[in-house]
Amino acid sequence: MTLIQEETYTIVGQIKPEKPTSKEWARPLGFLFTVGWYVALSLIIPTGIGYWLDRPQGFDTHPLYTLVGFGIGTVIAFYGLYRMLRRFHTEQREREKDKELK
Repeated sequence: MTLIQEETYTIVGQIKPEKPTSKEWARPLGFLFTVGWYVALSLIIPTGIGYWLDRPQGFDTHPLYTLVGFGIGTVIAFYGLYRMLRRFHTEQREREKDKELK
């Protein structure tokens, strides 16, 4: 065979990669949506409670409880984000191992 024929054969003889199914691309997208809502709500809710406590009708300590609530929300957000990402990563590794075995 000539060089051009060999290159054509290797190009044509390659196996096309499988197209991802709807579940394969929707799962990471759903995960990102969940993470976004989790982080947003875990910051907004404690900060809102702190702001509510800082009202003049409440304890009247304007920035104190708002900042405490924001700090607590930040810790909750990062801890939950860490747990979600760790679980997602282990699931992805298991899926890759399953694909390799097939």
